[in-house]
Amino acid sequence: MTDNTPITPFRFRDLPGEIRKKIYCLILCEFRRPEEKSDNSLDLLNCMETNTLVEHEVETTILLTSKEIYREAYDVMVKTNRFVKITSVRSIPLPVALSGHQAPLVSAKERVVNNFKGYVLDIHLNYKRECQSVRDDRELPGRQAMTCMVLHRDLVKVCSAFNDLDAHLKGLVAMLKMSITIAPNLECMRADPISPSFDDFFTKKTQQALLKPLTDNLYGYQGVQIKGHVDSALAAAARQDLAQDRYSNPTAVLAEFAKEKEEGSRLFREKNSEAAILRWLDAALEVDKLLQSTSWPKLIRRGGEEFVSQLATIYFLMQLNIAHVQVGSMPGFAPELLAENALNMAVRSIAKNYWMKDYKYVPAPTHMAKLRYRFAMFYRLQGNPENANRALVYINGALNVQPGDAAIMREKENIVAWKQAV
Repeated sequence: MTDNTPITPFRFRDLPGEIRKKIYCLILCEFRRPEEKSDNSLDLLNCMETNTLVEHEVETTILLTSKEIYREAYDVMVKTNRFVKITSVRSIPLPVALSGHQAPLVSAKERVVNNFKGYVLDIHLNYKRECQSVRDDRELPGRQAMTCMVLHRDLVKVCSAFNDLDAHLKGLVAMLKMSITIAPNLECMRADPISPSFDDFFTKKTQQALLKPLTDNLYGYQGVQIKGHVDSALAAAARQDLAQDRYSNPTAVLAEFAKEKEEGSRLFREKNSEAAILRWLDAALEVDKLLQSTSWPKLIRRGGEEFVSQLATIYFLMQLNIAHVQVGSMPGFAPELLAENALNMAVRSIAKNYWMKDYKYVPAPTHMAKLRYRFAMFYRLQGNPENANRALVYINGALNVQPGDAAIMREKENIVAWKQAV
């Protein structure tokens, strides 16, 4: 090549279409899943107060190169990432539910989320008209209005947060209206001369795929509207799926929670205490949510007192297991908090009317001895002198049931020594 040889400029669009598509994917579609905070209980508590954001190095400058490149790149970005817009009105505890389940968000900045138009789904939560009177419009932590963008691949975790709303506010799901719009901005994109056409993308098969995480993972949402670019029969079937109760068979319910309890025990035996606690915590929370759901009265009618008694036993023992592990990890902020909650929930579960009207769950004497023993040890390790007498009462109660038990007698000696020291 001589100095006089003309230099032919490189033109991006001269590359084969498949290569250009791969480049668009690398530049616009590389969203990494964030690392889950599951190895430390304190991390889990902290993450409930902050959003989990997906990690990415997406660079949108290429969209400004030319109309042709914009059309190609935007088409790939929308179809590959499948962005979903989620909004809720104030007083719905969606922010804290999303944080608690570590649902990955692309953005929670309202201006950014609203300015973007390339969504495949739009999901909005509001109160039903007849339930507006119960809405609390105060700006409470974790219950502020929510506007965020997520990837369709992460909707399973979003659904877990939706299902968790009843645990934050009793009976909330029954009061909510969910509006789901497929291809919410399709008409605007059709009217935009430089926008790619997505008419062929939102086929019935794609509509089914977009709704599948919702219909597979959401339960008890009876106030659902599905609109937009959607087949009417598909929308009707999806509404039916979303309205169904998650739990309807008492035998299946007992089998599921017994399995979760045993899985936690297996993990604990394998020295994986953190994973065991998470298993028990998740299962106990599911029972808490079940008691607040519309499924519970039906399960009581079908299963009766025998069903309630068996489920109460599983729940009580899971709380005892959580307390056992966390008391053993004290002192420390997170172990103390989780141990106290587990012990208190175990006590609440033996109160009259907790499980059903006029019913009181009575644990086996040995299980009550374990509860008293763990409460006594908790108070000693917590170190508050005001609880010294209470700790002694609890440990004596445990000894009355299991006289001569070496661990209980040793703990009584520790409590007596602590009481004398304070």
